Amino acid sequence: MALDYKTPGVYVEEKSLLPPSVAGVATAIPAFIGYTEKKTKNRVQKITSLLEFQTLFGEGADLTIGEDGSLSGQKFVLFDSMRLFFDNGGGTCYVVSTGTYAEAKLQAPDTDVYKDAIKQVAQQSEVTLLVFPDAALLLGADQLKDVQTEALSQCASMVGRFAILDVQQNLDGNYTTPSEQIDTEITGFRQRVTNNLCYGAAYYPYLKTSYSKNIPFPEVLKALGISCELNEGENEPVFSQPSQPTLEEIKKRAVWISEQDLDNPEIKMKMNAIIPLIPGYAQKLEDLKDKASVIPPSGAIAGLYVSTDNKVGVWQAPANAGLAGIKDLCVQINDSQQAGMNVDPLSGKSVNAIRFFKGKGILVWGSRTLDGGSSEWRYIPVRRLFSYVEQSVKLSTAWAVFEPNDANTWVKIKCQISNFLSNLWRAGALAGASADEAFFVEVGKDITMTEADINDGYLRVRIGLAAVRPAEFIILEFSHKVQE
Repeated sequence: MALDYKTPGVYVEEKSLLPPSVAGVATAIPAFIGYTEKKTKNRVQKITSLLEFQTLFGEGADLTIGEDGSLSGQKFVLFDSMRLFFDNGGGTCYVVSTGTYAEAKLQAPDTDVYKDAIKQVAQQSEVTLLVFPDAALLLGADQLKDVQTEALSQCASMVGRFAILDVQQNLDGNYTTPSEQIDTEITGFRQRVTNNLCYGAAYYPYLKTSYSKNIPFPEVLKALGISCELNEGENEPVFSQPSQPTLEEIKKRAVWISEQDLDNPEIKMKMNAIIPLIPGYAQKLEDLKDKASVIPPSGAIAGLYVSTDNKVGVWQAPANAGLAGIKDLCVQINDSQQAGMNVDPLSGKSVNAIRFFKGKGILVWGSRTLDGGSSEWRYIPVRRLFSYVEQSVKLSTAWAVFEPNDANTWVKIKCQISNFLSNLWRAGALAGASADEAFFVEVGKDITMTEADINDGYLRVRIGLAAVRPAEFIILEFSHKVQE
């Protein structure tokens, strides 16, 4: 609109002839939900490094032996999940503490604390991924189902959000074969998760981290069934363990190890001297460390999402890639077993496998959403690419609200979106030999809107994308020319 000039003279008006541009939104900003050593004043805390997490939320839980012989503290895995996240390429993220370890011991974790945390995350528009690894260890199967359902529901209602789910494993189950375990655990998961399937992906099995674990000396003795008490006035503990021929030797050279003694070189030397005299100590320690290293995969997978998006783009499948910080898998999966995970004719739900390959190591070997039976939303990069485009276009075209709903506005919006999609096509996100084959943008009267739409204030734009799909099955055809 021209200014109302009052004085004669020369005036300059700058008019932009270029349409506004679409700015791509962030694609991999996870929100981690779980128990921590300490809490922060802000319920939802943004962090950018593991050091910042340690400063605000503390370390992992202490590992002790419970009265039924269980390894207490091993189920609080958010800290190690954060380590895996950053070791596998993670960056900026959000953390929501569902409570401290001490609070969890007073009141057992339940569905409500996780669902409440998920609702808190809804207020953070920057978040694009939901991750809650310790829920798989701390909650029962039906409780975990309710939390996963809540997460998928939020992802469906908010543009650009995606849930990374863990398939719950029974680590103490008495399975006769690996196939029985895989079938039982995958089938149970499929029966419980039913809605909004294209907005999440599931991964199996649990991982074993290579991070060192500290099991205190007295806790290992307790796991061996050796009780040790320090009587009043004595400097050495009295050990009690029936039917052990080396008890006297242990008593002569033993020393009580307390938390404040751990940094004492003399005490460490004495402790190392008596360990070989304790039958089964070394093996029990390794068993406890192995048990403490088990962790659901979602934290590491979230790091892989971030790394893949940063290196290539959201349209690249987060698969066929190794995971740092992992020494082993809780279950080894072969081709025939994965076939049942990848495609299920009854439920149509897919679960992505993490597998060990000789000469290659441990790889993420799947890139399907839970909606594996869908032809449109079967693949993670396709679903996330469309969410990325939807969110980016939605935010960048907000300028058109209250603008005249006429051809001038329509042309600007069409050019704005077309330029954005052209850049995506050049980057390899869209299929097609030309931009016309890769996408279309339609807007206008009698094209996307009726006269009634315009009178009611609706400006409708139709966008079509030819998304690049992952090459899951590479088919090679060979021909031999036989002698004529």
